[in-house]
Amino acid sequence: MVEARRLALIQRQSMIADAARKQALRGLSEAIEAEARSQALAARSRALVGSSAPAPGDTTGAALMGRAAFTASLAQLATTASDAARDAARQSEWQAETLARIESRAKRLAERQDEARAALDAAKARREAAHEASTMARKLQSKRET
Repeated sequence: MVEARRLALIQRQSMIADAARKQALRGLSEAIEAEARSQALAARSRALVGSSAPAPGDTTGAALMGRAAFTASLAQLATTASDAARDAARQSEWQAETLARIESRAKRLAERQDEARAALDAAKARREAAHEASTMARKLQSKRET
């Protein structure tokens, strides 16, 4: 029966779309978490750079160079974390768009599944009505012959 095969195909497509939706949700969640982690790391690194000002009093050249190297590496870490946060934000935006497309497809598939189910029910009803009509015709014909 064509209607049953069509319904089965749409159901399989819906299962695939549901799996893709879950994967897109997971990707979006991971991107949002990565963005938050990167932003937090960048903020902490900047705070450390700000608080690593030289202490008052005498310092040696080696201590000053060590502090400068530490501050420079913290500044580089903050920059890298900021770049990672921007990349994660772009990834998050892309994942949100992907999720929207997948949800739209899932909605269309659900509508098609409802239509296919209605078509299958209508075909079954027509077949049942035809069967009842042929049964009734046989009964009437057999009554006339007796």
